[in-house]
Amino acid sequence: RIDLETHREVFQWVLKVLAESDLLKGKTIGIDATTLEANAALRSIVRRDTGQKYEEFLQELAKASGIESPTREDLAKLDRKRPKKGSNQEWKNPNDPDAKITKMKDGRTHLAHKAEHAVDLETGAVLAVTLQGADQGDTTTIQQTLSETANNLAHVQSDPQASEHLGPGVLAEVVTDKGYHSNETMRDLQQQEIRSYVSEPKYRGRRRWEGKPEERQAVYANRRRIRGDRGKRLLRKRGELLERPFAHCYETGGMRRTHLRGHA
Repeated sequence: RIDLETHREVFQWVLKVLAESDLLKGKTIGIDATTLEANAALRSIVRRDTGQKYEEFLQELAKASGIESPTREDLAKLDRKRPKKGSNQEWKNPNDPDAKITKMKDGRTHLAHKAEHAVDLETGAVLAVTLQGADQGDTTTIQQTLSETANNLAHVQSDPQASEHLGPGVLAEVVTDKGYHSNETMRDLQQQEIRSYVSEPKYRGRRRWEGKPEERQAVYANRRRIRGDRGKRLLRKRGELLERPFAHCYETGGMRRTHLRGHA
């Protein structure tokens, strides 16, 4: 339960120790994310504007529709028919405001958070971990994780002894799965002079590139790289080395359900 600044100092010190032991290169980075169930119940959510509880809101809707004394069955039936009933713009949990309503990988809906890891694909060292809103897509969250990774690697480079062991071209390549693929992400990585190895979703249909020369160039360059032998090898390695810290932290370490006082 140390504060964030102290945790960051320790994290960066560990990275320097790894670099001095030739266990950190920092050139090829794999990024992946997973959802963590929040220690907050959906039945406790309240409206962001008024603070009204969910059941009270349903009772008002039932009375407005002509049901004077709604039963639990009436409320459940009314709730099933409502479109967009789990909007994060309208609802929050008062005990964990940063938790977002989201669908988990097993299909259940929970209040959750999103943890994103950056891992050195040459050694398996974890370079950065960010915690972000579970309702944000991978193409949105990758930039914060890249920024955190670059910041941590800059601290390693500032140490003369540790920087000697880093490989050439720090943060030169990023390897991710198809959830991170978009025209904008490919363009942004190219502008940052980072080579992308991002799996491309299938069955997208015919692409239209009018007015998007940079996006087209970045997407086609990424496609050539992932179809090569090295690209295929890196994508296989990403699956191995990114799942390992997830299993260590969240399954074995018991952090799949998180008890938080804010994302920081």
